[in-house]
Amino acid sequence: MKLSLVSIEKAGFVKLIAEGDITASDLLDAKSHNPLEAVLGASWASNNVLLSLAKTTFIDSSAIGWLLDSHHKMRQNGGKLVPYSPQPRVNEVLTLLKLRSVLDLKDDEVAAEKFISTGAQ
Repeated sequence: MKLSLVSIEKAGFVKLIAEGDITASDLLDAKSHNPLEAVLGASWASNNVLLSLAKTTFIDSSAIGWLLDSHHKMRQNGGKLVPYSPQPRVNEVLTLLKLRSVLDLKDDEVAAEKFISTGAQ
């Protein structure tokens, strides 16, 4: 997985994109405790982040654990993590595990921006 900063929006959120599969090896090889920290710095958990999954075709159980853990830590620290635009295979896994609402997963960027700006479903 490659995490890239796409933009920092005036509306108070950061857009990131995950490219490639997200697997245990990506998370174990991370230079920091959380890959988001490598992109956003030590205060990563206090940011509002839109995470595009449009270029991620596969996630394993470690990736799901990472998303859940990051989501939880961000809520504890005043931030939000809103993944969006999942590829069909990723969407199927998250839907099967009933994690769409837990992770605030949105179908597209417009819905993700609306959610992070207003908290609306």
